[in-house]
Amino acid sequence: MFEKLAEKLKPFILDEQEVIINEEEYSYELTIANTGELYGIVHIIDGEFVGFEKELDYEEEEDVLKSYIAEPNTEEMLQKAQLFVQTFLEQKVHFTMLNEWSSNNFMVTYEEKDPKLDIFIPHTGCTLYFNREGLLTTANINQRDVKLEYPNISISEDEAKLKLREANYVELTIYFSDEGEGAQLIYRPNHDIMGIGVNGEIQTVTEFMEAEKLEVQTVSPVTPKETLNEMLGVNSSLVQKVGEDGSTIWVDDNLGVEGEEEEALISYSDETGFFSFSNLPYVKDEHALKLSLEALKERALRVLSLAEGPIHEKYVLEEPVENLDEESESYLEDLETEEEFDDDGYIEPEPTQMFSFYRTYNGFKIEGFEAHVHVGLYSGLIRECSATRLTEQQELSLEKLKTVPTIPLHEAENRFFNEIEMELVRTVKEFHNPKVYDLSYIVSFPKTVGHIEKMNAHTGEVTYVDTGILKEVE
Repeated sequence: MFEKLAEKLKPFILDEQEVIINEEEYSYELTIANTGELYGIVHIIDGEFVGFEKELDYEEEEDVLKSYIAEPNTEEMLQKAQLFVQTFLEQKVHFTMLNEWSSNNFMVTYEEKDPKLDIFIPHTGCTLYFNREGLLTTANINQRDVKLEYPNISISEDEAKLKLREANYVELTIYFSDEGEGAQLIYRPNHDIMGIGVNGEIQTVTEFMEAEKLEVQTVSPVTPKETLNEMLGVNSSLVQKVGEDGSTIWVDDNLGVEGEEEEALISYSDETGFFSFSNLPYVKDEHALKLSLEALKERALRVLSLAEGPIHEKYVLEEPVENLDEESESYLEDLETEEEFDDDGYIEPEPTQMFSFYRTYNGFKIEGFEAHVHVGLYSGLIRECSATRLTEQQELSLEKLKTVPTIPLHEAENRFFNEIEMELVRTVKEFHNPKVYDLSYIVSFPKTVGHIEKMNAHTGEVTYVDTGILKEVE
């Protein structure tokens, strides 16, 4: 089997070198026959070839990137993709897209079609990745034996479009671009809405992931009762030092191994944003009880206020989902002493409760600025805290931002929906059963190159998502 597969793979190997497939304990290695050099990994499931990935060669990548100014060899990519399909796929598949995934990463997809409706079935066929010169770097043969359901289509494309508008698809938020521009009040699509079911129901990411839609709570002013060091668990047995990137760390010199770098038990950094962790081992107390959600929340509020100041003026708190995991409940039973390490010298971390905060201004969420706090369920120690932070210039621009839009919502919606069409597509019905497909209407923008990413609520300037599509089926 391996000899035949290696021969089939030869046209897709750099310089079409002879390769050998070696079965290792946990993988199948692809090596160059005459040198023994590792070329990549072959993926085989239940005796069936499902893809491979080339070992990343940094020098080779740099050489390819030097030719960045040259046009990508898309003709080579498409030819090799077609050859791969002819070599490895038995089912009938169709070319769907070639797009530039990143500066030196191009993706070609082939998919099967619904035999009755003549529409593509996502996650079937194959997905192939090429570098700029047209060398196949990763190949994935996607799932087969899918089940297609044919529900009654009770609404038309136009009716689906109307339902999308009624679902508040366009919403207001505050945005900072990566280019360092000031704060913008923008209209953008609702990121939770996936599409409209053919029965007229709104389909959301939250429901598809079987997650609970969480509300947000205002944050009350808090007065920290401890210092940051106390909340992290700093004690007299630890030695304070300077870590990487100027972070402050604490180590236990008694745990150091000669010749090895000391491992930080506690660390925090407060440069471009705040980040801390506390890996102090938890000593079992057989009478200890898990702290209440309210007590854990109070500790999360206190540490964030130490890091960020008056948080009631900056953040809202996403309704926390209480950690009820059975492993957390049995944690104290499994952990007998502080010295109970596994074979790698690593002690299992204390389970935590996570709290997520979102930065706001005048009631609007600021895109991309969040804080997350993990509190130890039993110790109450702040096991991790991270907060992205506005720069001084961003803070100043935020203060100048007018949060009343110049362009009213209905005009913004008109702009969006004049370019939107609804397209009937195959969609995975359930997250945990990806082989079963339903029918849905999703948003498409047939009149433009990309989807509308955002629209400035004051100037009306529209920004489109760069899809990177170089070629697609019409």
